[in-house]
Amino acid sequence: MAESQDYQDVYEQGGVFINAKEDEQNGGDILLGGTLYITEMNNKRYIKWIVYHEPDKNNSEKDDTYTLDGESSSVLHSHSRDDSLSSVNEYQPIDPDWTLINNGGQTVAFLKVDKDGKKMQRGSLSSEAEADEEAAKYNISVEIAELDLMKRSKRGLGWPNVTLWRKDGSVLPTFHFHDKGCKKFIKTLKMYAYAMPFPKDPYTFRLTQHDDNALTRSFDELQLFGSSPAANNDTSRLFKDSSDFALRSFSRVTNFLQNIMVPSEHSSNRPAKETAQVVSEDLIETIGTSRIQIQPDETQTNGFEVITCAQLGPRSEQPRGLPVTNALLETHKDEEGRIHRVDELMWAIFHGGIDPTLRKELWKYMLKYYDWNMTKQELADRRRAKEDDYYRMKMQWKSIDEDQQKRFALLRERKNLVEKDVIRTDRTRMFYKEDGNLSLKLLFDILMTYCMHNFDLGYVQGMSDLLSPLLEVLENEVDAFWCFVGYMDLVHHNFEANQAGMKRQLGELRVLLQFMEPQLWDHLDEKESANVYFCFRWLLIHFKREFSYEDIQPLWEVLWSGLPCCNFHLLICVAILETEKHNLMKEECGFTEILKHINELAGNINLDETLRKAYGIYEQLSACKQDLPDSVKFILGFNE
Repeated sequence: MAESQDYQDVYEQGGVFINAKEDEQNGGDILLGGTLYITEMNNKRYIKWIVYHEPDKNNSEKDDTYTLDGESSSVLHSHSRDDSLSSVNEYQPIDPDWTLINNGGQTVAFLKVDKDGKKMQRGSLSSEAEADEEAAKYNISVEIAELDLMKRSKRGLGWPNVTLWRKDGSVLPTFHFHDKGCKKFIKTLKMYAYAMPFPKDPYTFRLTQHDDNALTRSFDELQLFGSSPAANNDTSRLFKDSSDFALRSFSRVTNFLQNIMVPSEHSSNRPAKETAQVVSEDLIETIGTSRIQIQPDETQTNGFEVITCAQLGPRSEQPRGLPVTNALLETHKDEEGRIHRVDELMWAIFHGGIDPTLRKELWKYMLKYYDWNMTKQELADRRRAKEDDYYRMKMQWKSIDEDQQKRFALLRERKNLVEKDVIRTDRTRMFYKEDGNLSLKLLFDILMTYCMHNFDLGYVQGMSDLLSPLLEVLENEVDAFWCFVGYMDLVHHNFEANQAGMKRQLGELRVLLQFMEPQLWDHLDEKESANVYFCFRWLLIHFKREFSYEDIQPLWEVLWSGLPCCNFHLLICVAILETEKHNLMKEECGFTEILKHINELAGNINLDETLRKAYGIYEQLSACKQDLPDSVKFILGFNE
């Protein structure tokens, strides 16, 4: 008995043409139309292209025709007559093409058009079966795990197309999308392989697959799901049924399995004796291989490349400033309460934070609850309106009785998840310590009300970590809710189901780490830790568990300021890893030891030192931003 197969097509697109290589005797290429699939089968993912052949049936549905030397013929493709497929004469492949044609549903043959436009027929095929057999030899099936590179065409240059390379260096026939579907194909492919663009060629991507074992071990060590047996079961369930578990557990945040890689140039296969020693071994030993860049010289036409080594200037670490006090804030206010010179105030907050006595007031502005340009009266009016909005949404879920909840699975699941998280959030803090206290009830109510505010996102594990300090500082349910809404507007991409935000940040962190700390990067790569999964929690909840409760407040104020550049939180990650470089690079420090060391840092990182170092890295990069790789400039916003 044949084995049952778990089979699902997650992508299907007709009207996709390939230029299939012909044998040497006949020469040229064959232009074939077919259907392109991305398929899941037995826990593996495949890209398949099937040549399409559907003969006419009583001439009721004829293929689209074109004229060649005065004779009407038809290209075999995957569309019905209602599909809008232009004639093949409008599709311009690079080389002369063999084309599978059908004359009146009777004779099937391969046709080639030479460079002079003359028709050459390679021999008729006597039956449909023979035609199908002849065409089927061009079918394509490749496992996504075998793929190494992807190159997409530039926009506006003919029909969109995608070329894929295997890891063994072989290349698949280019897929030409005659009837749309190219963007969706790339988007679907990125669900199974992370695509990192080359710094100098944004149309070429390195494709890398997930490492289930590394990710699971990282989550277990970092205790992203907690330390209880039930939490450990959650980790295993993550990989068994991610679609169902996504709404009930942290898998909504962690259900991406991409081993995010930064593209590197192809290594040369030229023998060593034929290779010039352009970069000394001492230099490579000093700075690591990642700072060596091989770039094409656009002024040359003979294929030469220019090898350069990126050099960074000196770094200075300025001391942190003083917190913003009420006296300073008053100098920014007018008589009606409007706050002016906001940019200047934001820089003061970035460099020194906010005096604890002012956090109740300024956090509302920084998180977009209040507008800087509002008068005292306008602020009072806004708060009343927001208070009404909050209690209206709160009543929406509180008015659903138990009988209704029996038929409202999504609400039950979110409510259960919120309940589980609330009882284990910051319970060592006096504010949340006692069972059944009011603070825990408010935490629960705010998170449930957010589910009504944002139906699509709902609640995802980790959000309670972001709300907890807000509620403790603001000491008001309504204020905490709207500030939480503002915070989630900044970091919602961390919690979205497609995980695009977390994938992007981990990938960008890899780029920065590879450039700034190439020796550490080489070591992590050697120890199978270059995926930087150990930084997942840092990025997810903005270092909430990595710093002390008192330090996380000024740190978040720095991040909320949006200064001094895009993605400053990634430079904070680099600063922490640079500080721990000596410990991480010990020879005995392998995959497991790296995870344990990172986990042991929680609550023991010096905030002042870390922020000074991160800002020093920013100034160091900013001073030479014109010479930085495009990928680094893009991440930090230096190219804007």
